[in-house]
Amino acid sequence: RRGQGRPSGPARLSAVTPASYRRVMQVAEPWIISVWAHQGRPAELVRELKYGRATSVVSELADAMARRAPAGDVVTWVPASPERRRSRGFDQGELLARAVGRRLHLPVRRLLRRVDRVPQTARSIEGRLSGPDFRARGVRFRFRPTVLLVDDVTTTGSTMRSGATVLRSRGAVRVIGLVATRAIRCPTPALSRLGVYDRATTHPTGG
Repeated sequence: RRGQGRPSGPARLSAVTPASYRRVMQVAEPWIISVWAHQGRPAELVRELKYGRATSVVSELADAMARRAPAGDVVTWVPASPERRRSRGFDQGELLARAVGRRLHLPVRRLLRRVDRVPQTARSIEGRLSGPDFRARGVRFRFRPTVLLVDDVTTTGSTMRSGATVLRSRGAVRVIGLVATRAIRCPTPALSRLGVYDRATTHPTGG
């Protein structure tokens, strides 16, 4: 199976990241691999990408994500809402997926289409827990692939679950989530209703 080669690129981010910010596995969602907790240097890079339009950080994030990626057959991403894509001029999930795919020498395909127009951070608590609405793009898989589903950050895991459900319905034998950061538990009662938050800004993160 493809995707088992050593990814290219220097380990720049891990060299400057404190040990306490390194890989955090989601116990509740073991199929989602998160490289770091959403704090410190990794969180800064994600914010720079999403809100500062600093696409130059993609290489740094993708290097580390590719090193953590398991074997797979194809890479895809969680599509941003149309409004977010227009306002930023790009889809950060797509940039990360294409960079990870290049490092793993795997094909990258646009397999999901977002049919709702509400960004995850603008949803109610119930809406965030249920996740966005996706549809499959293209025809069913001709074989039963393992799909790597890429995103920048996960909070409740609902966005990844929604995307994975659609991919499995189209014939994926396995879906593995791969994200740069995982949001951490919030200690304040108000924000803890969302379950997770961005410690550096106290802003809710994505799905």
